[in-house]
Amino acid sequence: MLASAKRIIPIRAVDENRYSLDRLLRDGSVDLQAPELQGLLRELEAEPEVTTLLHPEVRYEVTDNCNASCIMCPRDKHEHGREHGIMDQALYEKSIDEVAALGAKQIVLTGFGEPMLDKRLEDKVAYATSKGLGTYFITNGSALTARRSRKLMESGLSEMRVSFYGMRPETYNAVMQGLDFNRTLKGVLEFLRLRDEMNAKTRVQISYLELPENKSDTDAFREFWVPKVNAVEIWKPHNFGDGRDYRNRVPDQKTSCGRPENGPLQIQWNGEVIPCCYDYNNQIILGNAFQDGVLSILNGPKYRLLRHAHRQKQFGMFPYCDQCDQLLPHADALVYTNRHNLPPEEAVKLSNTDLFNLAEGKQLETERLSEQYRAR
Repeated sequence: MLASAKRIIPIRAVDENRYSLDRLLRDGSVDLQAPELQGLLRELEAEPEVTTLLHPEVRYEVTDNCNASCIMCPRDKHEHGREHGIMDQALYEKSIDEVAALGAKQIVLTGFGEPMLDKRLEDKVAYATSKGLGTYFITNGSALTARRSRKLMESGLSEMRVSFYGMRPETYNAVMQGLDFNRTLKGVLEFLRLRDEMNAKTRVQISYLELPENKSDTDAFREFWVPKVNAVEIWKPHNFGDGRDYRNRVPDQKTSCGRPENGPLQIQWNGEVIPCCYDYNNQIILGNAFQDGVLSILNGPKYRLLRHAHRQKQFGMFPYCDQCDQLLPHADALVYTNRHNLPPEEAVKLSNTDLFNLAEGKQLETERLSEQYRAR
């Protein structure tokens, strides 16, 4: 029998200065010469202080580990890209206390990984629920056993979105490599059955990415799931930062995605704060929420610089942002939704978790939601 390949996990040198301002500004994520950088930072000191969260949602990457190798997902570039692990429960709870006091309304337990690989996910849901916060996570659904489904709903889970990219074993298994169509389908359907039995309030969304490998199943996907769940969405794939090349990167007509100004705070499993979920390898580290206060990070020089770069459309200051497809129009990315009644060109401005308009900094009005989505 051949020995299984050893997985190499990159370990950075950990020292007390890892998140110092000098290190954060000189880690390669900012492209400005020292004199210009220092002058600009002095100017930005005059900006008003941020005193509450910029967005009523906070995202916690409870783990970056995953049990699948989906073809559209850059797991291959992530394997040796940064440290891997699971978020510490005590540090998470301390952070929840902090963001709740700063105006958080919803907690998303998702980053670049499968959250159900965190065996304390239900505890994390329960703690956020105990603080009066809504909870949401995105999953591939492969670990939805009856036992865990019950525990999640008993913990007060508000909403779950399942990524389900095929309606036959041959298409699903080809796209969501490492998973099994029949097992996942059984788990999701059992979750829905238990939800009705328990009279739980958990909303369920089913999400589909339309790819050449599964486009033949798009209609069947829609017909099968629309009667069963609160919302169905079908999208074309995005680039995941620098991970893939599904969308145009032509450098004209760029405008801010709105995330540095209005996007949710993204806290990775080890506490590192990054601009958004597309930065899957933590290329732009803005601080560490487990070591420093959230407001000190939001008011820190690097976060101010990032917001300034987006306001002024000087995206070259942050090369990782500059190459991202989220700076370009992509109304054609939305194929179908029954979650709300917005046209595609408006829908793509929304955070896909709490439907917050990232471009304009406002929550979607409840009356724009479909009755089926509001049902629970």
